[in-house]
Amino acid sequence: MAPRKRSRHGLGFLCCFGGSGLPEINLRDNHPLQYMEFSSPIPNPEELNVRFAELVDELDLTDKNREAVFALPPEKKWQIYCSKKKEQEDPNKLATSWPDYYIDRINSMAAMQSLYAFDEEETEMRNQVVEDLKTALRTQPMRFVTRFIELDGLTCLLNFLRSMDHATCESRIHTSLIGCIKALMNNSQGRAHVLAQPEAISTIAQSLRTENSKTKVAVLEILGAVCLVPGGHKKVLQAMLHYQVYAAERTRFQTLLNELDRSLGRYRDEVNLKTAIMSFINAVLNAGAGEDNLEFRLHLRYEFLMLGIQPVIDKLRQHENAILDKHLDFFEMVRNEDDLELARRFDMVHIDTKSASQMFELIHKKLKHTEAYPCLLSVLHHCLQMPYKRNGGYFQQWQLLDRILQQIVLQDERGVDPDLAPLENFNVKNIVNMLINENEVKQWRDQAEKFRKEHMELVSKLERKERECETKTLEKEEMMRTLNKMKDKLARESQELRQARGQVAELVAQLSEISTGPVSSPPPPGGPLTLSSSMTTNDLPPPPPPLPFACCPPPPPPLPPGGPPTPPGAPPCFSMGLTLPPDPCPTSDIPLRKKCVPQPSHPLKSFNWVKLNEVLIPLLNSHKHGVEMPWVALDC
Repeated sequence: MAPRKRSRHGLGFLCCFGGSGLPEINLRDNHPLQYMEFSSPIPNPEELNVRFAELVDELDLTDKNREAVFALPPEKKWQIYCSKKKEQEDPNKLATSWPDYYIDRINSMAAMQSLYAFDEEETEMRNQVVEDLKTALRTQPMRFVTRFIELDGLTCLLNFLRSMDHATCESRIHTSLIGCIKALMNNSQGRAHVLAQPEAISTIAQSLRTENSKTKVAVLEILGAVCLVPGGHKKVLQAMLHYQVYAAERTRFQTLLNELDRSLGRYRDEVNLKTAIMSFINAVLNAGAGEDNLEFRLHLRYEFLMLGIQPVIDKLRQHENAILDKHLDFFEMVRNEDDLELARRFDMVHIDTKSASQMFELIHKKLKHTEAYPCLLSVLHHCLQMPYKRNGGYFQQWQLLDRILQQIVLQDERGVDPDLAPLENFNVKNIVNMLINENEVKQWRDQAEKFRKEHMELVSKLERKERECETKTLEKEEMMRTLNKMKDKLARESQELRQARGQVAELVAQLSEISTGPVSSPPPPGGPLTLSSSMTTNDLPPPPPPLPFACCPPPPPPLPPGGPPTPPGAPPCFSMGLTLPPDPCPTSDIPLRKKCVPQPSHPLKSFNWVKLNEVLIPLLNSHKHGVEMPWVALDC
């Protein structure tokens, strides 16, 4: 959840939180200016403005106040200038116009306080020196403050505060010394110098141990104002931790709560002190890190609540002081807002932080169905095993657990704790990063183990595939050998086919020659072939090759009367577009010699079988082996 931004104007009504600027200069007409006699005439306006600007520069005024001062009439400007010059030229104040005098006197006072006791008159004289220094730091020009800083006057004041005896600590000198530091911090250069000193704020906080209520009020006003300065809030918290050790407090802010609850018997002093304490508490809670960090405000306010501030606030209402009531109202208003904001995170209206059971139920409800729930159970389980005996260091162990949880809540992304981590070298961000890295390493190990198993499975699959590949390769080689054999066989058969086609082509050519030549009358059956006188044996053409099929078988012998019908003759012979030769046995008027064929006594079955020529047998065999012939099969 994003931190809630709180504007600074909410602290404007606090007595010491009005800002670091000087009060505004206002001119009223009901108080006319009283002019004095000037020892020298007023110079021209240009020269007057130059001299007056030098004087204003030494006063270290803000821009707004500078404009108001320069808006004064020339007579008033010259009057202010002459009065300042007269003070500087006064021989009675010549020694006290430089910080060297005050620094030497304070150093001698710090050295002599441990040697012998001063009477009341001497104490008053010493107090007057410190009061004069306080007045000089407030009224002298800027060069006085600069000279005081250069002569290490702040260190002189801090050493005096550290070395005070009990009598001086309870005297007005102590209050005046705190007033000198407060006057120095009213100047921007002096305030920066005080904050630059590492031990300055802690030394100032040590003055809270006095019984002088005015000193305490001055110290609390300084600490409250430092909370509003950038970088000052953390120095104040550090100073309070230092005071806890210095005053042997059980917890931080314990002295403040005791003073807030204690009655002094003097109403004005008591109200002023309690008002200053509440102003400081509100400043610590709402300035610095508390300005926009809800967790820090809840953390620091809970520390005050554990010290019992709420019953004390109810008791302070009885004073019926308007200024004090404003601080009390502001404290409770911010508390209610923060408690409501915390309750919204758990969808509640109010959370009773005094009830352990209610807080546990809220945490249990929030984490029940999350991955952090086992961690909560582990924390509770180990808390059961923590020591509960009063002897030994059981309290410090629980305190360590509490501080660890505080650091987890308060530390920012850079590992910086706004409340000054009480645990040294305890960086929550680094520890969380270590845990994140540990979880990442565990995840990487699991992934590596998963990848290793997958790798082994892939290796086994690869080996199996390699074996299958080898088997397929062997089968491929065997098939290639078979294919090569088939190719060789196909080539041989193709060669034979081409030869057969050549023979067929030759036969067809011979048939064509025979069909186109002169045809002579056939000789009588069974008789010799008779040649004409003009033809010799050499003139005859060669006998034709045997036909694929016999043209026509000889007709069967005539059947006796009344016998079965004559069977059909031989089926017609077809060739692939070839013209068959003329019938060698045409019918003619020449009577043929009849043979004497014995007739069977009963009808016989006739077979229309013809003996194939030997030339056609290889062709039929090639057709049987799947070779397509170039002609159409004959139908018989």
